[in-house]
Amino acid sequence: MKKEFAALFILLVIALTGVISAQGEYNTVIAGKIYDSPNFETADGVAGAHVVVTCNEATHDTTSLSDGTYSVVFGPEEGCFDTTASAYAEKDDVTSNTQTGIIQDYTGSFDLYLGVINIALIPEFGVVVGMLTLLSAVGIFFFVRRR
Repeated sequence: MKKEFAALFILLVIALTGVISAQGEYNTVIAGKIYDSPNFETADGVAGAHVVVTCNEATHDTTSLSDGTYSVVFGPEEGCFDTTASAYAEKDDVTSNTQTGIIQDYTGSFDLYLGVINIALIPEFGVVVGMLTLLSAVGIFFFVRRR
């Protein structure tokens, strides 16, 4: 179901940007979804995440929708076609790793380039939590060994 929704979302973005592409050449749409887990098959979307997308020297930002989807449009003057783009997301105190995607021409009937960048927005271990985990593992080892 989630794969079908993602495909439907991408097709919707392409259809909606057809109007934009009529105004100039080589508009680029970068779209994706923010997930709460690196396992995209079972993860849920993250609403309200701040997403920053960079292509060449141009940067656009947006906020993910209620289902975790986002999209930004780069104009022809920004030269964001046949290249790569990068994106990251942040919400509250959690920031994702930067993800990259290849920008390609997926359309034949109008000038539109498309990139898809899905992002897993999950908290990483901090120093304190990492040390507590390590100490707990050592403590359990000695507890089990004592028997």
